[in-house]
Amino acid sequence: MKDRCQMLPFLNGVFVAVDAVPNAYLIVDGPYCVATKAEMQHCHNLKSELIRPLGRSRVLHTAQSAVMEEVVGLSTDRLRPIERLFERVCGYPDADAVFTTSFDFHELLNFPLKDIARRFSALGRRPVLHIPSASLGGTWLDGYARFCETLAQGIPLPGRGSPGRQPLGRRRRPRTAAVVGYLFDRDEPDHAGNLSELRRLFSALGWRVASVWLSGRGLEELQEVARASVIVSLPYGRRAARALARRNRVRLVELDLPLGLKRTKRFMESLGRALGQEAASRRFVDQEARAAARAVQAHIQRVISGRRAVIEVDDPHLEEALADLCRELGLAVEEPSSRGDDGADDDRAPVLFGSTLSSDGGSIHVPVGYPDYADHPVLERPYLGFSGFRHLVDRVAAAILAFRGTGA
Repeated sequence: MKDRCQMLPFLNGVFVAVDAVPNAYLIVDGPYCVATKAEMQHCHNLKSELIRPLGRSRVLHTAQSAVMEEVVGLSTDRLRPIERLFERVCGYPDADAVFTTSFDFHELLNFPLKDIARRFSALGRRPVLHIPSASLGGTWLDGYARFCETLAQGIPLPGRGSPGRQPLGRRRRPRTAAVVGYLFDRDEPDHAGNLSELRRLFSALGWRVASVWLSGRGLEELQEVARASVIVSLPYGRRAARALARRNRVRLVELDLPLGLKRTKRFMESLGRALGQEAASRRFVDQEARAAARAVQAHIQRVISGRRAVIEVDDPHLEEALADLCRELGLAVEEPSSRGDDGADDDRAPVLFGSTLSSDGGSIHVPVGYPDYADHPVLERPYLGFSGFRHLVDRVAAAILAFRGTGA
């Protein structure tokens, strides 16, 4: 597993999260390179709107000039120029919410960014929320999680003390859940497939999903979390899920990623117990697991099993789930340092599960994780749940067969 200091930085995760909420804007107290760092997300997500070719970019920085030395810029009185930037962004008619945070060493200056955000939010036109920065030591997953937590604490929810509105408890819908802590890193068919599969898993137990945090939907759909009678927490937003459960006064169920056959079975069994649907869960799991195992048996036996695997992803939750998946597929997981030059031999080349940053011509690369510049599906292709298990087996087998065919 990667050391935290080797992982992508805090702001990358904030960019991913802002991109996952349409019409959300981000003001970063930092230099011009803040905008260029957003290009990583632009390449990862073909539908990204952080940097728009036409129209306003949704990520803005506070630097007064792209050519000014940053030390010079920080030594000047910056309060009024930054207030004008907030005035401008908060005045955009399409801005449903405005977020703000700090770049690395700007974090040390004690600039009153939080006070500015609070003042503009008090005007009531739209939420203006300050994300406490961890740019000096936080990872991209910290940035994503902190964005979700900030939103969970600051988003207006229907019926919470608003005059003339029904109390929240009377507005809840029975057998309705909200999923909080889903990592929506791009608006592409892999995630569309995951969201469809998550809803299918809940539907099998007679429940519906009112809202998924985050899911490429705007504030209005995120506010549907207030209708849920239970919050289901996934690993990428634990604190946000707890905050929403407290605000809504509903039960919280914390689950792991349903990736791979074993973990999806465990997810459904735990969910069934939590929702009082154990019998329905057992029937569904038995039927789905048997069907999935039959569908992939030949691919595992004849193509996949017996090889080595290396996992290089910037995500410990995904890494653990992929390690379990490898064991299910008969792959022996090894440390990345053990790769060597075995790729010259088709039978010894390891299967590499990793992002674009880990791509290696001597391995059989199965692109997973963030960032991924080379793999952009057109059709729905989940990697979670029972459907996702089949797709993952299909991708691994296809990568091995293609590697054999090209003699790469």
